[in-house]
Amino acid sequence: MFDKKVTVSLLFLILLVSGAMYGQYTPSKERGDPKYRRQAQMEGNQISATVFNYGMTGREGAVPITEQTPYEWPKNTGQVYLAVQGIVVGAEVVDNQGQTQRIISRMHYLSNPGGTQSWSFEPVPGYFNESNPNGFATSNLPETWPQFWPDKLGDNNDPGWRGKWNGYFGKDIFNADQEMFFHASDNLYDRYANYFPDATDLTRKGLGIILDVRVMAWSQILVQDALFILYKIKNDGTKPLDKVGVTIAWADFVDQTGTDDISEFDLQN
Repeated sequence: MFDKKVTVSLLFLILLVSGAMYGQYTPSKERGDPKYRRQAQMEGNQISATVFNYGMTGREGAVPITEQTPYEWPKNTGQVYLAVQGIVVGAEVVDNQGQTQRIISRMHYLSNPGGTQSWSFEPVPGYFNESNPNGFATSNLPETWPQFWPDKLGDNNDPGWRGKWNGYFGKDIFNADQEMFFHASDNLYDRYANYFPDATDLTRKGLGIILDVRVMAWSQILVQDALFILYKIKNDGTKPLDKVGVTIAWADFVDQTGTDDISEFDLQN
């Protein structure tokens, strides 16, 4: 049907803290804020795409490909395929009034009715060099790394891994040709006034989720046309999340026009 296509592989690593652990679990102090939003360019193989450190890739709106790249493949051809890819996490919870609420946290395009506050996942500070206005933590750009990594302060031998890459495969291991890393949180989602995910911090809203996200690309010929996006979804609050759903939002450019595209499933196959 299409003469060319790009394969995008999404690998989901989902970690939900079980209810049995809450007696000994201490929530983190990681909180997201839109002032820490950054974008970076993933070009580790034949795909060029913009990555945002709040859980989305592609582009935010109708802007030139040189400013935000909606999955160009092959690179430098101007052929684009995915405008938006991002994560959405929902859970069914019971609020302080005994009412069942279905709270859905998403990567972007969600704010309060007045548009004065983000209700989306927002980046957590400390995981990139905040004094560098260009990009966020990217393996081949040491100037984007923080002075130390907050999630590695518990390492007794090398607290914080100062000056080392915080790689998916280990300390200072550069397995992928390009790897990006960030944390994001839904703590600003205060639409549900009577639900508090974290008993230790009543200013924290949303579901109490922390996203640990990595985007990786290899130039090896077998995977040079694939981008790997790994989401670790952590319940960082004190309330158990017993009924959870995770999905990915897409907006594509297949066939270029968009208006005649129909998404469907072949149920038999």
